[in-house]
Amino acid sequence: MKMDPGSCLQGEALDGSGKDPHETVGEVVPKTPDANLVKQEPCEGLLQHWEAQWQEFLKMVEAPQPLSPTGPLPEEPKPWGDPKAFLATFEQVAEACRWPREEWAARLLPALGGGAKQAFLALEARDREDYGKVKAAILRWDALRQEKQRQRFRGFCYQQAKGPRGAHRQLRDLCQAWLKIERHSKEQILELLILEQFLAILPADVQSWVRQWGPDTCAQAVALAEDFLQKDAERMEKQGGPTSQTKCAARIGCQG
Repeated sequence: MKMDPGSCLQGEALDGSGKDPHETVGEVVPKTPDANLVKQEPCEGLLQHWEAQWQEFLKMVEAPQPLSPTGPLPEEPKPWGDPKAFLATFEQVAEACRWPREEWAARLLPALGGGAKQAFLALEARDREDYGKVKAAILRWDALRQEKQRQRFRGFCYQQAKGPRGAHRQLRDLCQAWLKIERHSKEQILELLILEQFLAILPADVQSWVRQWGPDTCAQAVALAEDFLQKDAERMEKQGGPTSQTKCAARIGCQG
């Protein structure tokens, strides 16, 4: 749901429903204004209303939860459970409020929490003022977090739980934390499973390259792998050595 940056939105709560805006990040996006309203110049009173709504929203940012050594990673302080969705919402609100782009990073800062805040603090001081770099850092952190959740699920051992029932319960919790079934469709979950296996079968050097970019979809992973192989082939053509693809084929041939 895209909001016109030149429009002035009606007096809706940030979630558009009167609920706690952290409960469902997707509901934070306000309702789209009607066609007549879009054509009007933004009025100062309503822009002030959105400024006030944003300040109220910031007051509800939660503290992070303690870390469990064997269970799922603790839930991020809301709304950072789904950074991509929240950042999309933030950008729409920023456009509606007509905040200058150079102010977006500063506007976002009070809402940062948990790992998102750590990703921000890890940036160079000058990069913390660049919203594009802040967003990229947060999304990289989210990709790494998802990978850690996957590893916890795949690496879980029976000995870490108390009996079969406890092992099943903990394994289920770990799987839910990784796949996030509450916010992913069946198709998205299938995509995650195929992506996991696709990454696992890649040659080690290709896999390392692809993983560091944290692809969200199989299409992204395929494009990254192809990009690596193309650059590798160009480099090896100049040096006259074997490419990653050639070395992989040779290993398969030896095993056969």
